[in-house]
Amino acid sequence: MANENFKVIVVGGGPVGLTLAHSLAKAGIDYVILERRKSIAEDEGASLVLAPHGMRALAQFGLLDSLLKISVEMSDMRIVTGDNRPLKRFLAHDVFRKAHGIGSHIFHRAHLVKALYDGLSKERKSCVLTNKKVTDVMADDSGVTVSCSDGTKYEGSIVIGAEGVHSRTRERMRSLALKASPTIDIDDDKPFMCSYKTLWCSFPLQGDEKGAPGLAWAAHAKDHSVQYLVGSERAWIFIYELLPNSPIRMGTRYTEQDAIEFANKWAHMPVGDGLTVKEVFAQRYTVGMAVLEEGILKRWSWGRIVLAGDAAHKFTPNQGLGYINGLQDAVALTNELHRAIHTPSRQYGDENDKNGPSLETLSAAFERYQNSRMDDVKEDWTLSIIETKMSAWYNSVYWAFDYFVQPYFPRFINLLVLRFIISGRARKGQVLNFLDDKEPFPTATIPWKYPIPGRAALAEPRKVGRSSASSFLGIFSVLFLSMTASVVISGRYRLT
Repeated sequence: MANENFKVIVVGGGPVGLTLAHSLAKAGIDYVILERRKSIAEDEGASLVLAPHGMRALAQFGLLDSLLKISVEMSDMRIVTGDNRPLKRFLAHDVFRKAHGIGSHIFHRAHLVKALYDGLSKERKSCVLTNKKVTDVMADDSGVTVSCSDGTKYEGSIVIGAEGVHSRTRERMRSLALKASPTIDIDDDKPFMCSYKTLWCSFPLQGDEKGAPGLAWAAHAKDHSVQYLVGSERAWIFIYELLPNSPIRMGTRYTEQDAIEFANKWAHMPVGDGLTVKEVFAQRYTVGMAVLEEGILKRWSWGRIVLAGDAAHKFTPNQGLGYINGLQDAVALTNELHRAIHTPSRQYGDENDKNGPSLETLSAAFERYQNSRMDDVKEDWTLSIIETKMSAWYNSVYWAFDYFVQPYFPRFINLLVLRFIISGRARKGQVLNFLDDKEPFPTATIPWKYPIPGRAALAEPRKVGRSSASSFLGIFSVLFLSMTASVVISGRYRLT
């Protein structure tokens, strides 16, 4: 039984914060979530893509049926050039289903947030508080206090900052750490860099002939690109552009007028079959524009404060790796908190501590959490930025590989990439390791690194070897050299 005096304050009621609500509830840990917005499920933001390991983790929360109702499986993947010349097409859903028992699914962010919230019990919903803009976070050896702009204060055992890239929790963690130890090795106050900006908007479905649900489509060009995703009830575009004088520090904000001008600039760009940016932007439901922060903090915690999701690491969105990594953070952190609460160690003197685990025990748990996530986060960050640069033809190498090499990959090469990079990444997804659950996708042919039930089987040891990111770089180099000859022979490109 968990210590009743141990309470978690989660700052941020978005997808990661609500994922923590579920995982902490499963661990029997008391919490309160402070969300600055007036409503949990406001119709804002763009799409989210959940890979198979994300669907598997959320299945442990009992959410699978509701998630399947509000999403569509990603199926048809296409890449063209900016002038709509085909580069690549691949039907991926059967491959993912066979490998993992389920494919990747496309969600509207607001619908996913609502499903996460609706899946909480009545008692747990009462712990999710809105209109709570956090203004200050204080922490000492015994506990934490979080203050909000409406004058309310909340006391607890730890604070989890899950409020996104512009994290007030992260700012206060840094200030408190420097005040306590001026020479501490800690990240900059603006820790992320930006090389690209993006515009996104959602709009009505355009008909199957112009993009059936499940389509993931992209147009690649010099220093810019467009993505087009089709969900179950609406579709989205993302327009990316390389920033001048990049990289720059995070901080730039855009208005709706900026977004309109940016959309007009790229109005001619193709979107799917027979559509342009101009046509779909005119039908928009919502629109947003932002610089794309990139980076990974070297320190995710200090004292009784710990970070999760975009507050700790930020990805470019081309591969949809932001929320899935925040979800994995929530699961890994909850596992460590459950371990700290339920198996106190004599070396820290916690056994008779009525106030919960000591600061030493929590610090050790936070360190294990970060260490368990760091390799996978670095790997996903590398894959994400490679995809972003490839899509926008960052330099001649990316352009040559994307334009002259990838289109000539035989099917078996595509299958190898899916198995050893995409599926290789998915199979390492963590789950709550203190629940005796049944495997939700028993038909998977690629074994999970962390099997369910957690108590009945230990995770297989991490093998020493190259990561999927380094494997991708190896494939990139070897195939570029080995296939150049066949491209030249084909007549598509001639040396002069």
